[in-house]
Amino acid sequence: MSDAPVVWTDAYRVRAYEVGGDGRATLPSVCNWLQETAGNHATALGWAVDALQAQGRTWVLSRFHLRLDERPRWRDEVRVTTWPAGVQRLFALREFTLADGEGRRIGIATTGWLLLDLATRRPVRSLAEVEAIARRAPGRVLDDPFEKLPEAGPDAETALEVRFADLDMNHHANNVSVITWALEALPAEVALGAGGVELEVDFRAEARHGETILARARRDDAAPVTFHHALVRAGDGREIARARSVWAVGRT
Repeated sequence: MSDAPVVWTDAYRVRAYEVGGDGRATLPSVCNWLQETAGNHATALGWAVDALQAQGRTWVLSRFHLRLDERPRWRDEVRVTTWPAGVQRLFALREFTLADGEGRRIGIATTGWLLLDLATRRPVRSLAEVEAIARRAPGRVLDDPFEKLPEAGPDAETALEVRFADLDMNHHANNVSVITWALEALPAEVALGAGGVELEVDFRAEARHGETILARARRDDAAPVTFHHALVRAGDGREIARARSVWAVGRT
């Protein structure tokens, strides 16, 4: 058993290249902080991707759910705290909180990770250590059962190509790149004018270099500023991801 702390915190200073035209951190920047913090904790615990790859296994993010009350501004300090929260079906659960420099909570997130066999590309039973350490952790901050997200027939569609810059150490598109693609189908007043957001993502298949991905978004008229998203591989029509986003448009 590793002697790494059960709960891990990293601090970030919002850099100029992490903000949009409104001077606030972009949603992909926030997701990168979560991913980096999770990776740092996994490394300390001995569960990092590079360590597992030597054993023929790797982590892949399957489900993601973020509630961000406000987006921090350029030069703000943000503290991201994370911990393992057990196993649900095949998902290894990991929770997050985000706080400003004064310790005020500004967001929460939950994630579901699959342990993948690199030879078969199929999920296997999660590490026993995940359940063991979760018994000493705070528990879930967002109790999402990770149910199936609805389909998204497009009101808008944008075609994007998977670049080398999108690839991660598993040689497929990084989950933050997938989230970035989903946002490209949003209208400008939503993508550029929201102070807070709730985002759920179901990552369903891999995307590889050179493939064309169709980013689709459909507005849900029955809900306030809510969109259903789908990312579809143009070559075979396979869904790469589904998502749902809810936006606090106009809130500063």
